[in-house]
Amino acid sequence: MLDSCRWIALGYNVPIEPSRNRVYVWRKLKEFGAEYFRPGVAILPNTKDSRSQFQALAAKIREMGGDSTLVELRFVEQKDESAMIDRFRRQSEAEYQELLEDCRNVLAALKKQVTLSSMERYADEVKKMMRQYRKVKSRDYFAAELSKDIEYGFSQIIEAFRGAATDFSTQLRRALEKK
Repeated sequence: MLDSCRWIALGYNVPIEPSRNRVYVWRKLKEFGAEYFRPGVAILPNTKDSRSQFQALAAKIREMGGDSTLVELRFVEQKDESAMIDRFRRQSEAEYQELLEDCRNVLAALKKQVTLSSMERYADEVKKMMRQYRKVKSRDYFAAELSKDIEYGFSQIIEAFRGAATDFSTQLRRALEKK
């Protein structure tokens, strides 16, 4: 657990109309993995990436006719900071849990008889899962434990693909030998 870290907060106010601007800000904050410190004040650990993300969003908010302020802060009470870190960890854990379930589903499907077309479909699904994993990992600021489980799940999927490919190539060889 971190003893203490620096945080960056984005305080903002976006005009009510058009509503798409508010939705845009909400989606961007979700994409960054931000948590709300208070209504209208989003917070992230102060990293180079999070600072540049918040700076770009603050500029966009001002372009929309809103106002925004960036502030670096530190928690005075350790319990408050620990509670915020727990919120970030829970967010990451929930996203990892979804990916872990997806890994289990793909593995279960690959353990059944696999055709070439189903391998292609599962390969596309796994690629999407890996892209999602990279997104989740990029906003996993406090190294959630399930990250390792996902990586292990991907290793198992790779081995299942390898086994299915070997089985398929053996079937092809046998078909060639049966002249």
